[in-house]
Amino acid sequence: MSIVRKKAPSIALSILFFGLSILLSGCVQNKPFNTTHSPTPAVQKSTSSLQEASSLSLNLTKSLPSVFLADLTTDDLSLVATEARRVALPNWEHIDKRAQVVHQRVTQTLIHSGAPKELAFVPVAESGYNPYALSPVGALGLWQLMPLTAIELGALHRHGLDGRRHIEQSTQAAAKYMLKLHKRFDSWPLALAAYNLGPWGVQRRLNKSPWQPSMGLNTMPFPSETIHYVKQILGMILLHQQGEITFSDPIETVSFKAEPPIDLMQLESVAKLEKHQLFGLNPELDYQHYLKQPITLHLPQKAVDNISLALASDADIFKPKFITVKIKSGDSLWKIAKKHHTSIAYLRKLNPKLKRTLSIGKRITVPASHTFATASTPKANPLLANGRRIRYKVRSGDSLWKIAKKFGTSTRAIARTNQISINKLIRPGDRLWIVARFRPS
Repeated sequence: MSIVRKKAPSIALSILFFGLSILLSGCVQNKPFNTTHSPTPAVQKSTSSLQEASSLSLNLTKSLPSVFLADLTTDDLSLVATEARRVALPNWEHIDKRAQVVHQRVTQTLIHSGAPKELAFVPVAESGYNPYALSPVGALGLWQLMPLTAIELGALHRHGLDGRRHIEQSTQAAAKYMLKLHKRFDSWPLALAAYNLGPWGVQRRLNKSPWQPSMGLNTMPFPSETIHYVKQILGMILLHQQGEITFSDPIETVSFKAEPPIDLMQLESVAKLEKHQLFGLNPELDYQHYLKQPITLHLPQKAVDNISLALASDADIFKPKFITVKIKSGDSLWKIAKKHHTSIAYLRKLNPKLKRTLSIGKRITVPASHTFATASTPKANPLLANGRRIRYKVRSGDSLWKIAKKFGTSTRAIARTNQISINKLIRPGDRLWIVARFRPS
């Protein structure tokens, strides 16, 4: 049983037109006037007021076909518009710039998933359309999915590709979840609230204080942060339908399958893309090199043409020239040089900070030829390396509490990000993802 009653659309529209006309016409009298004579000034004023009311009603009702707005009161429509103007409009230029990469792909994925395209405004509120956004508690991507939630919904992290940062995969997961929430609560405002607060948090509060749209958004029995979240999204939907916020033309892309081994920095250069644009268009990438499995990239058609032309003249043009390998027990510079078909002198040239005594576990740069099958983890996606997401190697004497203090975060946040228990014993050499508020000096 739904806890929300839906109004009949025809009755809601009639009430809306009548209420707006009375309000904006200054309580116009319903006396007829003779159309064969010029109207008096009072009648002219009333006629003008009626036209203004009709015009405003028409502008407002342009948004009413949206399932997100159909059950809202007139006061709430005004309220959400004000909220979106206050919060979204001042930042819309930056949001729109990011939207050129993601908005069209998000919208197309929502439609393909059978979800309303208006849900494309949820990631605006969640991440500002930044697929690299990472919260202090480990929520990641456009839709700010938590690790376990993402796994349950199919946005997986494997083979060096992160489903939570993947535009299409994360949107498919979020669409599946939003449709499930709407089916449960039979109301889009409540589904949005549940996405923010969690379905159990919403249900628990509704059990104590039932709510329906006719009571007004401000009476929702949720924390003020959740109410603000719902109003912001509904307001952006309304402003977009009224033309107050618009999206610039998207960066059109096509799918391109890149075969390994491949150096993405070299591919980006040959494709004549801007610096790091490849990683902006493909935020799911973990690394700069993919040595063992093919990957599918989203690139502008012109970039694909440049790549195809380069491959036609040199099939090995995108193969990495250098890779990094981990020093193992028993290794020496002579053994490493022999294994990778080079000389000790060249290894020292590639690694100028290399000490006379090799440290087990450290990484060393070597020529890439003949070693793709055994190469270790390559360099990280540069947009990840420049962010607050740090790959930390546990040292002797470390604890989750010490690491959290060092990076300005919490033990709970580290545990959530790495999907481990807060009481897990960590050992020297273990690696953890840290969402750092600052880097230690």
